[in-house]
Amino acid sequence: MSDPTNGSPNDLRRWQYRVFGTVWITYFAYYLCRFNLPIVKTKMVEGYGWNQATFGGAFTALALAYAFGQLVNGQLADRFGSRRMASLGVLGSVVMNLAVFFLLTFAPPGSASATSVFWLFIAFWAINGFFQAMGWSAMVRVMAHWFPTEGRGRIMGALGTCYLFGNAFAWLVCLLLLGPLGRKLGCDWQSVFLVPAVMFGLIGLFFFLMIRNRPEDVGLPPVDIEQEPSGEASKAAAPSIIHNLRRTVTNPYLWIVAASFFMLDLTRYGFVNWLPGYFTESVGAEHGEEWLGTLKMIMKVCVLPLGGVPGMLLAGWMTDKFFGGRRAPVIALMLLLLGILSIIFPLIDRNNTWLIVAVVAFVGFCTYGPHILMVGHAAQDFGKKSGAGGAAGFIDAWGYVGVAVAGVGAGALIDARGYQVTFTTFGFAAILGALLSCLIWKVGPKTE
Repeated sequence: MSDPTNGSPNDLRRWQYRVFGTVWITYFAYYLCRFNLPIVKTKMVEGYGWNQATFGGAFTALALAYAFGQLVNGQLADRFGSRRMASLGVLGSVVMNLAVFFLLTFAPPGSASATSVFWLFIAFWAINGFFQAMGWSAMVRVMAHWFPTEGRGRIMGALGTCYLFGNAFAWLVCLLLLGPLGRKLGCDWQSVFLVPAVMFGLIGLFFFLMIRNRPEDVGLPPVDIEQEPSGEASKAAAPSIIHNLRRTVTNPYLWIVAASFFMLDLTRYGFVNWLPGYFTESVGAEHGEEWLGTLKMIMKVCVLPLGGVPGMLLAGWMTDKFFGGRRAPVIALMLLLLGILSIIFPLIDRNNTWLIVAVVAFVGFCTYGPHILMVGHAAQDFGKKSGAGGAAGFIDAWGYVGVAVAGVGAGALIDARGYQVTFTTFGFAAILGALLSCLIWKVGPKTE
């Protein structure tokens, strides 16, 4: 490796573009092998005779495995580097999606015990959740090393759009596979686990070839070098897991962010997991041509993450522009609006396509703005460069405990009380998250 002092600002800038683009497209692709499941929920429930609460077990299994994985893998990313961990996550997730594909292909509805298929499916999907948890914390860590604290709101806001477009793209691919286009290509509904896995695997290979963990790995000086204590660079690059975990769990700011994020992800995945089924089951068949019906479903479903794109960009910009890097004021405001929208949402006429699209887009706007501020910006602000991966994993882990509640819990609530009570519950959770975030209203980024 060359002398770190030899790198020029232009060299750093070129690598920053390369790292940003590689991280963006890779985490975009992570969603291909996680957000494919909600699209086939109705077919699996009807085919295997499961109820909503039973199927919700799949969402909960992934969420709990993901939460555990975030706690473990965030620390491992800080210890072993983002390149190894995120690449392993791609490989494992691809294998698990292929396992689900083969299970559902060779044991289709009516050909095997629905109970046996369910438990095998749950096992594969839970393991998929663990490997999926190797992605985000590794990405947060590598971004913390390649980009300085100044301007973090803008950079991380732009990065966060990757999982919004990834969410929308995953649903678009799956809906097309289930529609007329998929049938013309000879695809059946099980292909929503095969095609995304192949696409994800190719992008994972691209990530491994293109990414580097730190500027120092390519002979460039570290960013924010003035913030690194003298003689601590090597220690910051690979802190001990015990030291890093202790520092993470004793940080009160991270606990507050994590608690608020629990409430946000409960609401977020209430929409992500159940919105496609809500439209499919409640609206029924669309009138008109099949292609028109497919297009309307794509619009109603995919607008949720796409609506989050301006929210994410605006949220990060506002924290830098008006609040000196403080994230809590923007988090609180957007979570409050999200709670109100969630309560109103089930009261809207579900056949009014354009009104539904507008409201769902605004739900996405108010969901993903605070989401990136908590799991991206705040993790870097309070975890600092050497602990950004662990902090992101800790926050995201608690979020996925909320996701677990939005799995079996929401499924049982839908069975018992219907969608209106369920979405209203999501709304009150978001409002509680807004109140929790007010506890750190005046706290700004922490540096090394």
